[in-house]
Amino acid sequence: MTRSLLLAALAIPAFAADYSVDDDHTFALFRVQHMGAGYTWGRFDAVAGELSYDPANAAGNKVSLTIQAASISTGQADMEKHLKSNDFFDVKQFPTLTFVSKSFTRKADGQYDVAGDLTIHGVTKAVTVPVVRTGMATHLMNKKPVIGFEAVFEINRSDYGLKYGPGAVGESVRVTLAVEALAK
Repeated sequence: MTRSLLLAALAIPAFAADYSVDDDHTFALFRVQHMGAGYTWGRFDAVAGELSYDPANAAGNKVSLTIQAASISTGQADMEKHLKSNDFFDVKQFPTLTFVSKSFTRKADGQYDVAGDLTIHGVTKAVTVPVVRTGMATHLMNKKPVIGFEAVFEINRSDYGLKYGPGAVGESVRVTLAVEALAK
């Protein structure tokens, strides 16, 4: 075994740890078609969560994410107000969106199918999301392990009770989660 392969193999166990989501470097984005023409993009600015990750043991991995619905951001104040209303997210009654994993299935090195429960607008559905590990490193400032993951998937908004504006707002919503997490 070459020295670089040996060092890489020895470094992997350091990344088997419990992590906290780094809200400053985590993004929850969405895209939905508007009026059958262009796309409206938005994001949620408050994402928290925890994960347990071991690159050598997919079956033991788990993740839990919580997004504050009122943190929705589109760059348009009137649109944000409407999205927070009971026409859409009804943030007073349903203040969070959550995902809690039930299983990780390894597809390839750093690629997983993550099955779990997604709750939006008070409705919980089982989903399986393709997830790619985007990197593993040592944080330059605190010297702890830091890892990144990205998931891109689509949901049907009406499955979650978001039924306002048929014909004006598309049914399919593309979700992109880019998560960075720091070892506890």
